[in-house]
Amino acid sequence: MAYREFLPDPRLRSLVRLYYEVEEQHAPGEEEHRFLPERSVRLTFYAGDSWHGSPVTGELEPMSAASLFGMSLEPLRVVSRGPTRALGVELYPWGARQLFGWAIGTASLDLLSGYGAVAREICALVTLGDWEGARSCLEAWLLELAAERAREAGAGVRAAARLYGSLGTARIRTLAEELDLSPRQLERAFREEVGVPAKTLARLIRFEEVHNRLWVDPATPLAPLAYELGFSDQAHLTREFRALSHMTPGTFARFSRLRVRGPVPQLEPEARLRAPGRVSPYAVGPALTELELRLEPAEADSVSTATLVP
Repeated sequence: MAYREFLPDPRLRSLVRLYYEVEEQHAPGEEEHRFLPERSVRLTFYAGDSWHGSPVTGELEPMSAASLFGMSLEPLRVVSRGPTRALGVELYPWGARQLFGWAIGTASLDLLSGYGAVAREICALVTLGDWEGARSCLEAWLLELAAERAREAGAGVRAAARLYGSLGTARIRTLAEELDLSPRQLERAFREEVGVPAKTLARLIRFEEVHNRLWVDPATPLAPLAYELGFSDQAHLTREFRALSHMTPGTFARFSRLRVRGPVPQLEPEARLRAPGRVSPYAVGPALTELELRLEPAEADSVSTATLVP
């Protein structure tokens, strides 16, 4: 398995967190994955045989070769076989909203129907293993979309960026006061500009942070972590983790202990620990920088917080 991350063009960094590439040869037969809720929206171009669906119903359907998906409040089941490749983009939710009209609760967007020519070109390059060509084509397309559709950050986006910076602990009322808005006005701005309610975004940010800490160190004590991330107590943290992942933090920590460790690539001096995906040798990604926080215009089954990351 190979997993690589790349920073986007500086002009896209207020909307796009990173690009990633995945290559994997699955064992004979089918291999099953579980992908957990996360705080990003994923744009993915895929080559290979995979099916996805709910782990509750058991129903599966073929994965689209090019899709936009993210911020689900339940795990996603994926079954793959043979060699697979994926080129993906981690979008901030407001980036997905501005570029593609995304909003939480909408079905996965099949890009082949709305952006057929460029989506097919990128998928063809991924199929050939021409990663540099695929990334170049993808970035040129995103820059074009941003030039046409990106907007200056409003109150909703500025508040959302502060939620990310606080790891989901910032209070909505406090954010509203800082922006000279009522809580109701801020919630409206969140829905319109970010595409997700503020409390839901905070919930997903905190969930993924718990996931990431346990992924990096399965022995992380939960009581201090609950206090740090603003949960009322350890029981509250456990209930939230179980509600979103369908497992307890202890069960997930046992999965984390099974992963195979490997070299950790440092992408930037300010890189922070995170879980880029499924039982992966890598555990580092770029930080949400101060520039991005200002938004000036310009983490048996495998377990993951990523949509198509190993």
